[in-house]
Amino acid sequence: MNTSKTEPENPEDIVPHQSDEARATSPARASRARSSAEEAEKSADRVEELRPLSSDEMFEVVRLNGVEELRRPTVSLAFSGLAAGLAIGFSVIAEAAVVGRLDSDAGWASLVGDMGYTVGFIIVVLGRLQLFTENTITPVLPICHAPTRANFLALARNWSVVLTANIVGVTVFAAFLMWLPSIPHEMREAVVDLGRHSVDGGFFVTMTKGVGAGFLVAALVWVNANSRGASLAAVFVITYVIALCEFSHVIAGTMEIAALVMVDNITVPGAIFGFFLPALIGNVIGGTVLFAFISYGQVYQEI
Repeated sequence: MNTSKTEPENPEDIVPHQSDEARATSPARASRARSSAEEAEKSADRVEELRPLSSDEMFEVVRLNGVEELRRPTVSLAFSGLAAGLAIGFSVIAEAAVVGRLDSDAGWASLVGDMGYTVGFIIVVLGRLQLFTENTITPVLPICHAPTRANFLALARNWSVVLTANIVGVTVFAAFLMWLPSIPHEMREAVVDLGRHSVDGGFFVTMTKGVGAGFLVAALVWVNANSRGASLAAVFVITYVIALCEFSHVIAGTMEIAALVMVDNITVPGAIFGFFLPALIGNVIGGTVLFAFISYGQVYQEI
């Protein structure tokens, strides 16, 4: 009798013995492992979404927006700036409307009235319109990163077009209020009173107040990059502080000054040198010289 064992033809055909229970549980175990990996990945994504942006990431967000603004066609900048000027007019008329309906002798009247000042800025920021004081930081950061001749020329084009369009917009809005029966007489008088108050301080005082407004609007642009759905609250709080502190915003204030000129309470040279020029200088100092360069200074070694 032959007792020799037959060897398998191919050793690779040998499969380790696996019980029926193990074969049944292996796919389930693999499925659980895949599910755990997917959950971990989703959890990591949620953590990343909720994580506040770092300073260098915020810089990059604002810088890329600035690059986009520098590349926009002139016509697009002009129409967007015109719309922004018209929209900012609603800050002035909303404030005047609230103040005109309150007892001016009450100490809290101005606190409530200043809330109306936020309306135009909300329209501008959430509507992504071109406002000059926002542009004292947004298109400046690309130049901080790459100070080329082409970028400086693009910034000059952006500033000149947007500022001109903003001024045209607020002037048209002022004419609509002063020369047409668009609002009641008491509201028109409230707008004129706001204009008179804007030129009370003189050149240096207005310029100093302009620094505060320019810094805060630039800060709004920076904060808005990390607001994560809270843009409305950010715009309201920051522009409300501008109104509370009576800082000089060159675009909103020009609407008030234009109204003064139209009712012969101030001359054009008086409006230019009494408010427009010092407020413009102050806004640029606050937004560009202070906030934009400081923002770049804190991240330039990290980018």
